[in-house]
Amino acid sequence: MENPYEKRDLRFRKFKKRDPSLSFGRYMAERMHASLARGDIGNPDGAISVALGESFWSAGEARARTLLAAIAPVPTDKIIDYGCGALRIGAHFIRRQNPGCFLGLDLIDGFYEFGKQAVGAALLAEKAPRFHLIDEAGIALGEAFGADVVYSNVVCVHVHPDETAEYFGNLLRLTHKPGARLVFSARISPTPVRFEFDGWSWPLAFYRDALCELELVRTVLGKPSTRNGFETQPIDFEFRRRG
Repeated sequence: MENPYEKRDLRFRKFKKRDPSLSFGRYMAERMHASLARGDIGNPDGAISVALGESFWSAGEARARTLLAAIAPVPTDKIIDYGCGALRIGAHFIRRQNPGCFLGLDLIDGFYEFGKQAVGAALLAEKAPRFHLIDEAGIALGEAFGADVVYSNVVCVHVHPDETAEYFGNLLRLTHKPGARLVFSARISPTPVRFEFDGWSWPLAFYRDALCELELVRTVLGKPSTRNGFETQPIDFEFRRRG
């Protein structure tokens, strides 16, 4: 079957040839950040671009409410937002949790720097959230943080197949604490599907196998949708570390 994304894939391979350490996720994040820095907002309702406008607090409110209802954290729970982006979701956790109980991780710091401006200096000073890049130092910091809950919203679906082992490996490291919970969104399909340039869907068993160290305790299925001829179904997972 002809690859409809061959030209864009070729562009990425050229970038990676210049810098073999560059991941697909980092490549996409840097391109998006560069566009935003130039003032090219693109989709004004996008997960990152909302941090640059007046809709910051309302843009992530509904999804944050869903996550908070599912997780039901107490104020002392330590929360890690893996792929925190511009904090449209994380801001609502920061505001709710006790000081020092939030850690945001992302592939580039530019996104959460946008978000920190939107959150405001007063709330940041009061709640003392921490932020770091998703790299070895950041994952080590997350391990030492001792999270009670790790959530990863609208991240898994964008993880390149070559990088899924690292993604799930990082999540396992961050949920090492007995009883720690992992909540993340993805899409499922009977077979592996690439439904857009940076969008992948996998069978349910793929996620179970990737996180076999954890117990799957909850799934919530959304309404199936079709993109570029492929039908996939959104799903929210909750896994838990036994102990």
